[in-house]
Amino acid sequence: MKRNLFVIAFLVVVSIILLMILVPGPIEVDDILPAEHWAEEYPDQYESYQRNLEMERTTFGGSEPYQYPEEYPFLETLYAGNAFSQDYRRSRGHPYALEDVINTERPKPAASCLSCKSSDYVGMLNEHGSEAAAMDFDEMSEIAVNPVSCFDCHRNEPGNPVVTRTHLNEALEHIEEGIDLGNLVCGQCHIEYYLHDDTKVVSVPWDRGYNAWAVEEETLARGHVDWVHPLTGAELLKVQHPEFETYMGSIHDRAGVTCIDCHMPEMVNEEGDTYSSHHWTSPLKHVEASCLGCHQETEEELIVRTEEVQGEVYEKTNRAAEMLVEFIEEFEDALDSGELSDEVIEQAREYHQRAMWRWDFVFVENGTGFHNSAFAMEILEEAMEYSQQGLELIQN
Repeated sequence: MKRNLFVIAFLVVVSIILLMILVPGPIEVDDILPAEHWAEEYPDQYESYQRNLEMERTTFGGSEPYQYPEEYPFLETLYAGNAFSQDYRRSRGHPYALEDVINTERPKPAASCLSCKSSDYVGMLNEHGSEAAAMDFDEMSEIAVNPVSCFDCHRNEPGNPVVTRTHLNEALEHIEEGIDLGNLVCGQCHIEYYLHDDTKVVSVPWDRGYNAWAVEEETLARGHVDWVHPLTGAELLKVQHPEFETYMGSIHDRAGVTCIDCHMPEMVNEEGDTYSSHHWTSPLKHVEASCLGCHQETEEELIVRTEEVQGEVYEKTNRAAEMLVEFIEEFEDALDSGELSDEVIEQAREYHQRAMWRWDFVFVENGTGFHNSAFAMEILEEAMEYSQQGLELIQN
């Protein structure tokens, strides 16, 4: 009997030792390998990643960090009371993510602001648990050294795409259908989210689904409000960068095309070897690699058609903004007059809230409508309808 117990104990110890050797422990900040670590082993991928340092302005986007409030004066009214009305810069490439979030003049309420700006945030969560989210931003940003890079999509295993962000894995628990990993690795950060009011944990409100309307309803049901508009008193939600929610259900998505197919196409180096581009930029910069495998038009024809689609969304976005500004200003005047009933005020504030969510969902999305132009036009039409209903309500 004693001999059997000794054998069992020996096997348990050996098993524990083997597990310690074979199963790596949680990744901590110091364990995260920087992009430069892979430069020699993956020179083409690393060189293409370095091209994300370029700062160029394109017809409807690019990576030149101009100030949106200067480009679009209506933001002073639409974002009044929100820091985005003062400092809202066009995003530069992923390697600048950490630097830019540290230097923005907008307030950083907690360390969770680093969640999609630095690979190191994953290590912070592993070291401190969910409490890392509410830690002091300035203190934790001093620890962070890596911007968005290889680890975010591969951990320390290049060639193996993986979701590294806890907030997306938790949100996916509410989604029944399978989603291609080629969309999820980008959707880790290119989604709508908010910081939990108390814990500051990144919260992705997908309990009812991930389209714009479902996300809106779930966020409101949770009682979250981003800010109160000082001119109308409306409780508003600030949309972040909902590329994933916008793209899903689009014509390209229904055809089985993923984010990676268009934004990380197969390229050929000087030796004739293929590699996946890690220059995350507009497919219009490499139309042949990104588009011509499916489309029959010429490169020039595709660029013209794409920019026509974007131009229509751009124009409607501006019209919807102007209409919403008109509603806000007339609502403010009506409030100052003291002639509106409490019932009318409450309804008008809801119209403002609904119109703002819909307009902002398109304005802040980085594809200028091209990721899903049908959706963009539909929800902008709703934004305009809510603004019109608001105008009619306070004018009667």
